Amino acid sequence: AQAILALLQRVLAHQLSQAIRMAGLLGSFTGKTMRVVGRQSAMMRMAPRSMPALPLAIQQRQLHQSPARQAQAVNPGFPVMWTIVYDKPGWDPEMELEYDVIPRDEFGVPAHIPPEVSTTIRHTYYVPPQYYPFLKKLGDDTPELKPYMDKLMNGEMTFDDYEEMFYQFAKPLKIHRPLIPMPYRSAEEMKKTEEVAWEGSWLSFRQRVIGDYLSRHYLRDFIAGMGVGLFFAWVYIQGHRQYRIDMKLFYLEAPEHKINWVTPRGDL
Repeated sequence: AQAILALLQRVLAHQLSQAIRMAGLLGSFTGKTMRVVGRQSAMMRMAPRSMPALPLAIQQRQLHQSPARQAQAVNPGFPVMWTIVYDKPGWDPEMELEYDVIPRDEFGVPAHIPPEVSTTIRHTYYVPPQYYPFLKKLGDDTPELKPYMDKLMNGEMTFDDYEEMFYQFAKPLKIHRPLIPMPYRSAEEMKKTEEVAWEGSWLSFRQRVIGDYLSRHYLRDFIAGMGVGLFFAWVYIQGHRQYRIDMKLFYLEAPEHKINWVTPRGDL
């Protein structure tokens, strides 16, 4: 029985070794270990060709730290609960000194280019080619618009040309007159002119009166409050002064009642 058991162990161990070699795992194990528990470990130990020791995977543990916040308003080492990141590099909305934003003129030219150079640049409008048939038809239907449409299609239309075209062909708006109040007064309204003026004067007089009353009222309260406060402050100061005088007289005129004083040596 022992011989048969030993033979079975050798056969199983040999088959397991062949299966591992055929799968290509014997030489390609990097970081993985195989554990055979119980009888299989004994079988592997009794195998004619033992497996080499497989190296363990190198484990690394990193403590990821948040990057330091690059801002002028935060001192180094200042604890920041969270860091706000914007898609624009260097943008900090809490700072007024932003040098990344280039100031530009009304045409988008950077302001560091002098006007002598920037004004010589011809800024023209661009229209996609799919609109050319419509613009050509518009110019053919309206001969007055043809020069402007040709400039627009050729990429030569400037803002001045656009203004000229706009104001040359602009038409006044259709205004619905009944919705606009009449710019004059009726005869009944003209008769009430003096009444309305008197009501306005009466309201103005009431405002002046309430303004004078509130000014005097709050000024009187302020002066009275300051006077009461100064009086109680004077009482406190006089009490403290008299207390100092009494304590000085006590220690000078009643030396036998001195507390925790140095015992006289007799020569003082």
